[in-house]
Amino acid sequence: MTAHHDVVVIGSGFSGLYAVHEFRDQLGLSVQGFDMAAGVGGTWWWNQYPGARCDIESVHYSYSFSDEIQREWLWSEKYPAQPEILAYLQFVAAKLDLERTFEFGTRVTSLSWDESSTRWTVAVGGEVRCTADFVISAVGVLSKAKQPEFPGLDTFGGELYSTSSWPHHPVDFTDKRVAVIGTGSTGIQVIQEIADKVGHLTVFQRTPNYAVPLRNEPVPVERQRWNADNWRDVRADSRDRVGDMPLERGLPSALAVDPEQRREVYERQWNKGGFSFLISTFGDLMWNRAANDTAADFVREKIAQRVEDPAVAALLTPHDHGYGVKRPAFETSYYDSFNLDHVELVDVRSTPIEAITPTGIRTSNSSWDVDIIILATGFDAFTGPVLAIPTTGRDGVSLQEHWADGPRNYLGLHIAGFPNLFSVGNVLSVASQTNTPLILEDHVDYIAGLVATLRQRGASTVDTTLAAEEAWTTLVNGVYARNLMSESKTSWYSGGNVEGKPNTAYVLVVGSPFYRKVLNEVVDRDFAGLSVDEKLSPLPPLVTADAGAALVLAGLLAFGSPKMEDMTVAQIREMSHGAAAAEDPGPDVPTHDVDDPRVRVYVSKVDGPAPVILFCHGGGFVSGSIATVDPTCRRLAVENNAIVVSVEYRLAPEHPFPAAKDDTIAALRWTYDTIADFGGDPTRIVVMGESAGGNLVALAAVYARDAGIPLAAQVLLCPALGPAAPVPSHIEYADGFFLTTAATKKFWQIYLAGAELSEASAPLRIEDLTGVAPALLITSELDPIRDEGELYAEALASAGVPVEYRCMDGLIHASFTVATAIPAAVAIYDAISTYLAPITQSADRVDVTIDA
Repeated sequence: MTAHHDVVVIGSGFSGLYAVHEFRDQLGLSVQGFDMAAGVGGTWWWNQYPGARCDIESVHYSYSFSDEIQREWLWSEKYPAQPEILAYLQFVAAKLDLERTFEFGTRVTSLSWDESSTRWTVAVGGEVRCTADFVISAVGVLSKAKQPEFPGLDTFGGELYSTSSWPHHPVDFTDKRVAVIGTGSTGIQVIQEIADKVGHLTVFQRTPNYAVPLRNEPVPVERQRWNADNWRDVRADSRDRVGDMPLERGLPSALAVDPEQRREVYERQWNKGGFSFLISTFGDLMWNRAANDTAADFVREKIAQRVEDPAVAALLTPHDHGYGVKRPAFETSYYDSFNLDHVELVDVRSTPIEAITPTGIRTSNSSWDVDIIILATGFDAFTGPVLAIPTTGRDGVSLQEHWADGPRNYLGLHIAGFPNLFSVGNVLSVASQTNTPLILEDHVDYIAGLVATLRQRGASTVDTTLAAEEAWTTLVNGVYARNLMSESKTSWYSGGNVEGKPNTAYVLVVGSPFYRKVLNEVVDRDFAGLSVDEKLSPLPPLVTADAGAALVLAGLLAFGSPKMEDMTVAQIREMSHGAAAAEDPGPDVPTHDVDDPRVRVYVSKVDGPAPVILFCHGGGFVSGSIATVDPTCRRLAVENNAIVVSVEYRLAPEHPFPAAKDDTIAALRWTYDTIADFGGDPTRIVVMGESAGGNLVALAAVYARDAGIPLAAQVLLCPALGPAAPVPSHIEYADGFFLTTAATKKFWQIYLAGAELSEASAPLRIEDLTGVAPALLITSELDPIRDEGELYAEALASAGVPVEYRCMDGLIHASFTVATAIPAAVAIYDAISTYLAPITQSADRVDVTIDA
């Protein structure tokens, strides 16, 4: 009779070991583990090549679930070598008695879903071994080697090794002629480790890689003990950081500082070593080509300083991709190795390898006789290990078929049509972009919580949908396209290192704090996006976010920005000006500043008397200025052939209600009376505002009706309108989408300074809206005040006012004025231009000269 288990775990690395502990010891389920290795360790069992070492500091590259384990294990080096990491995992396995649950030396050869029993059938060696309610695929990202493309490998008469499956015995390099093929991360580690041990070393390089100092060092015994006893302090806030390491947060932009300060930052983090150079320098290195060029040039300069032969240095210096675009490599003596007389570098980009011969390697112009060949040619990453196990889901669909055009899943964990199968720490998640043990713990904890919930409800299956996969994969690819990683077509991050592999995003590059926020949102919304026994829970809002909006939210988390309700007014103003500084400056449009009222007028050459847009910035009545919306106003002027009057209204708390309203009305009055002097048409004035500015121009539109000032239209963008009662979006998007419901309440309190909301301050409280200007209302889907705009559109329509309402899918509050960060905001500009087209059409050209 076939054995049955609650859970089958495939793999005994960090995730597999923790999964067995969690499901067996914490949930009390029957668990069976399989691993084709002879013991625990996962990638650290297989990758035993010379120089194999972790690039995460040892005090962070470990589990966090057990205080006892943290205190008992002492790390001897700052960056642990493979033997010490393997010993650590063996220690954990022995401590928790995990090995008894695994069958080692056992390859799972197929997984098949049986709909009638709602179980997985697990085959080993081609024969059914057991069934399971749930399967945890913990096979890792880098457990399947890329197949070498060189003919003749089987003819080589010497010793042939691969870094991905190194023998578990010492290899003697003494006086040997050794060839290393590949200069990626593993190649760099091998080369610097064996360079001074071999008789002659020939390195065959296709693509040079950037390598920065690791700065490894022994950890003194007393420090080892201190690290273990104080691990909670050492690792404090790790999960709130981009790489799950408490590294110093960098400055926002490499382009916002002068060259001297930039070099100082680079030198300081270069000297610290490890990921500090990438993470702790500038936040835009992976998002802005010009910023990245400053880092790449710095590293290129360092390479030239280290390598004595300029020709060799030139070959070792990358020019076809930016720094960090491929997996960052770290070194101790790699570049120094090429200063040794017996180390030779061969550029196989110009002289490709044609074949492996019985005695060595032949390129297009020469041959080398060697005793040992080491293949450091990389991995078939992410999907390779998963697809190595033939897997058949519902309706007989294989995973190979499902992923024929590239990987698709939900959260990096669930695959539609493959119920109760969880892929841990693999494709379309942040696992490869962060300190792996922590995110693997989070994955297992999430799955364990889900399984426990299913058991409590008496449910048997959990699956996701094609729609959920589409939303998640769209988000992953959307943010990847914005990242400079997408520029490299040969990186394993996009499948480009394996011929025939779909070229798409394989990693989520939003940072682990945002990813954890998504996981928490899924759980908090009753496992949103999942189908439990065919009962589907809607997708969580963060998953449907536009890629640019998601990156803005991720950036706020990455830089540790507090929520706005927890900020001081000064902090809010600083944030507002910082966001504006990151925007493209906009087109060149002549401007004229007026002191009374305080406005800035944007005037360009237009045909005939120009239409006029009176614009009020947002900022919760407490922040913002004509400077923060300067790029926005320039763009509005050009795209609509209009004169734009930007209002500098007074801010609370220094100037509470009704100061801002009074200033807006004064600006409107001035515009109507004076704009003809600038070439504007006072009969074609449009009032427009975003957020708090939307509130102000809505009130100004009512004033204009009563004062007899003709308005052509009013355009309200994500307006704050002061409803009499909470609206659904106040609850649905209360937290996590930049503007929070709590922050809106805070802004109203500051602005009103004790006064009550009334029709004087809140357009939604106005009883009579008849006769106000026609309106375009645009809201963002993921905005707590979204429904206020919809309610106002309904109120205007009920009053007989022509109104057009649009809600922009996936966008957040304030997207309009950060269009550089959120390119999808172009849809708002397009909607405005389309709506205003009948108003902005004009005749004869008139040139207007403004005195400076």
